[in-house]
Amino acid sequence: MAEDKKALIKEAIKQLHAGVPPEQVKEKFRNVLEDTDSLEIAKIEQELANEGMKREEMRKLCDVHMAIFKEQLEKQQPNLQPSQPISILMEEHKIMLKMAEQLMSITNKVLKVNDMRYVTEEIHQVEHLTEDFTDSEKHYLREENVLFPYLEKHGITEPPAVMWMEHNEIRELKKKLKALIQDVNEANYLSFKDQLWETA
Repeated sequence: MAEDKKALIKEAIKQLHAGVPPEQVKEKFRNVLEDTDSLEIAKIEQELANEGMKREEMRKLCDVHMAIFKEQLEKQQPNLQPSQPISILMEEHKIMLKMAEQLMSITNKVLKVNDMRYVTEEIHQVEHLTEDFTDSEKHYLREENVLFPYLEKHGITEPPAVMWMEHNEIRELKKKLKALIQDVNEANYLSFKDQLWETA
C-alpha cells in the first residue's frame, strides 16, 4: 500500500510539474492525500528526495497537501491542549494566513485606484500589516529551532529543508514589502502598485 501511495503522490507531482492546475490535482488525488497523514507524506517526500527529485517539485505538492489539510482542520479541530507547542504553532499559522489574506484584499483595492490620495487608509493598513509580518519572525524561529530539529532527529530531513527554503523566501518578501511601504509617495505610486501586487 505504501508503494501504491508513493506512486500516486509521485504522479501528482509530475502532473503539477507538467502544468496541471493545483486545484485540479487536489481534486484528482484528494482520496490518497486525505488518507495520508503528514508524517507519511514527509517519509514519502524523503524517499523521493533520495531518488533525486528536486525540492522545488515537492514543494508544489506541499502546497496542495496543505490546502487539503487546511480544509480538514476547518471541519474538525485536533484534540490538542492550547499550551502544547504544536497547538501554538498552528494558531500562529492561522493568524498569518489571515494576515496574508488581508494583504491581498487591500492590494486588490489599491490596484483599482490610480491616485494615491484615495487609498491613504489602505496604505496605512499595509504599513500596519508590514509591522505584523515583521513580528511573525518569532513563529518561523520557533519552527526552525523546535519543530525542524525534532523531524530531522527522526530521519525526516527533506520537508524541513523545503520549509527552510520557504521561510527564506518569505523573509525576502517581508524585506521588500517593508522597503516598498517606506518609500511610497504620490510620485512613485503607480510603480508602488505594480510592486505591491508582485510582493503580495
